[in-house]
Amino acid sequence: MNRIFIAFITIILLACNNTNPPSSNGMLWEFHPKNNQNAFDNACQPILLTYQEVLKGVMAKDTAYLYAALKNLAILTDSFPVISYSKDSVLSNELKQGWVNINAEIQGLLAETQWVEIYKSTNMISIQLIYMLGEAGYNRQNIYVFTTAFDGQEDGFNWLGITKTSRDPYHPDNKELIQAQQILQEN
Repeated sequence: MNRIFIAFITIILLACNNTNPPSSNGMLWEFHPKNNQNAFDNACQPILLTYQEVLKGVMAKDTAYLYAALKNLAILTDSFPVISYSKDSVLSNELKQGWVNINAEIQGLLAETQWVEIYKSTNMISIQLIYMLGEAGYNRQNIYVFTTAFDGQEDGFNWLGITKTSRDPYHPDNKELIQAQQILQEN
């Protein structure tokens, strides 16, 4: 009985001391350059441009503009899961699931009417998109990652851009340009 108890305690101590290695950026995404494929990068261009339109709608607090951009983004991301961009079936399935997740976040955002919830949903789309681009090793152009504090949110809100500076879409009254905190491709 004592041996079982000692073995049990040992397992618990080992489990408590075992920490997962943090990702290189301490965030929810990581860049994998080995997964890069030009076909995927090229296909992402319309999605990145439409995503920027979504951010414009959020920044302007214009729900008509925002919902129109979201509908376009939903159409673009809806067709992605049927396209195979990788010979690696595990990566291909992960990318397909990622696009399904992004599309689900878009559908959720289309149902929101309160700005606090719109901001939260936009943040989730941003995180999902940054994660997808990192997994795919997107490398056609630099992706700049921005983070801002938002009303007690522990990790703040994220968005991505294709330029080094951006206005904060979650604080539309702030007209200052802010610098990106990270470049996705440098992880």
